[in-house]
Amino acid sequence: MSERFAPKEYAVSLEEGEVCWQAPSNIALIKYWGKKEVQIPRNPSLSFTLSACATRTSVRFSERKDHDSDYSIDFYFEGERKEDFLPKINTFFKRAEPYLSFLRSYHFVIRSENTFPHSSGIASSASSMAALALCLLDIERQLLKLSEKELDLNKASFIARLGSGSASRSVHGKIVEWGLHKDTPGSSDLFGIPWENDVHDIFTSYHDTILL
Repeated sequence: MSERFAPKEYAVSLEEGEVCWQAPSNIALIKYWGKKEVQIPRNPSLSFTLSACATRTSVRFSERKDHDSDYSIDFYFEGERKEDFLPKINTFFKRAEPYLSFLRSYHFVIRSENTFPHSSGIASSASSMAALALCLLDIERQLLKLSEKELDLNKASFIARLGSGSASRSVHGKIVEWGLHKDTPGSSDLFGIPWENDVHDIFTSYHDTILL
């Protein structure tokens, strides 16, 4: 367990609420080739954000009386209820629970939609898990009674990684590095960070287009 992202004591209780976030997909210029353990990359990777290819996710939460039972989740994709997505979300919640201790305290209604066609070759798992992680971090932010500016994007990337490795690169800016590298200060196997080095001008105006 990463102590850096361990849950803190919540300042308030929330009976219900709703949060909405959008996260982009990304395409790797330098790919990671496999994982050493739970979502830990074998090598650093570098990706470009696809600003026009994103997932929009809303999470409505309502307090439960029985906190000891399994997670309580309804999931809708493009307006349709999708039971077959639940095993992956449950696995994600199980990995995230040591860092987000409220996950059994609420019933969640998750609604997700993409701005790009499903199964078109764009990594929807990256954008969807990043958007969901941002929603969960927003709920935690409210429980901690923090301002919107205090939402921890590194923790959001860390949590997103637990659902999809490439999702860790869909939280921060235009170019993101994920994976510890001796020549990149602040780099980590646990979350992605914005790429701060110079890039060629050609990469400042690239555009993502899907031709079907």
